[in-house]
Amino acid sequence: MLPIGDVTPTSRRAVVLWSLTLANLAMFLLVQLPLEGCAELQLIYRYAAIPRELTTFAPLSPSELESLLGECAAGAPAKNVPLSLVTSLFLHGGIGHLFGNLLYLVVFGNNVEDRLGHTRFVLFYATGGAAATLAYTALQPDSTVPMIGASGAIAAVLGAYLILHPRARILTVVPFPLYLLALILPGIRLVRWLVFFALVTMPAWLLLGAWFVLQFNASQTPTSDQVAYEAHVAGFVTGIVLLVVLDSWRSRHGRTPFHEPRRRGRPPLA
Repeated sequence: MLPIGDVTPTSRRAVVLWSLTLANLAMFLLVQLPLEGCAELQLIYRYAAIPRELTTFAPLSPSELESLLGECAAGAPAKNVPLSLVTSLFLHGGIGHLFGNLLYLVVFGNNVEDRLGHTRFVLFYATGGAAATLAYTALQPDSTVPMIGASGAIAAVLGAYLILHPRARILTVVPFPLYLLALILPGIRLVRWLVFFALVTMPAWLLLGAWFVLQFNASQTPTSDQVAYEAHVAGFVTGIVLLVVLDSWRSRHGRTPFHEPRRRGRPPLA
């Protein structure tokens, strides 16, 4: 299932979201893509988050670096290990990786930024990404495989969206035969049928809930696709927890929470 839009209006421009989108595109197209060979490997090493480094608070040893980079280890640049928690969010493993991340960020991020505000959204995004990386590090403390991508930070945004707009309608591309479920399941509406796939709308809780279940199941199954599903799960949970904590703090200080609890009873008739 591929979400391509939602129908939840916003009251402010998503300045941070589009800045992050452009920064990711520029980093990949203008910096990563032109590089090859040792230059590419050294760039990834310099800015990627590596669990072993985060565990020891130090760059890889010469032997570990040679094992990772081979003959390219000789020219490896100096590295700021703590900063890699943030810089790793702007590297991607390919155009598919980049497109998938940015699509989810654009679809769901504007509404989260609209509710949190620009400054809080920046901090929320960075915190979610760092928490996801640290959670994976806790599970794989000796791994020397570089972690790159904004998936953990975007997963935190998805978790926040689920709490803020659980019943929002999400326009989604669904392949055959999965879209046939729209004919029998309540809450899923068929918008346009295009034989091999269909456009449907479904509530955010269903789409994001299914996404989380898939990520969690994948994290429990050994795979060879080099995807840190554990980081996706941790980012999603972090987004939910951060939003709940923020709302609790605001409520205690007499401020309006970002998430308005659902009111019981039927809505009044106009």
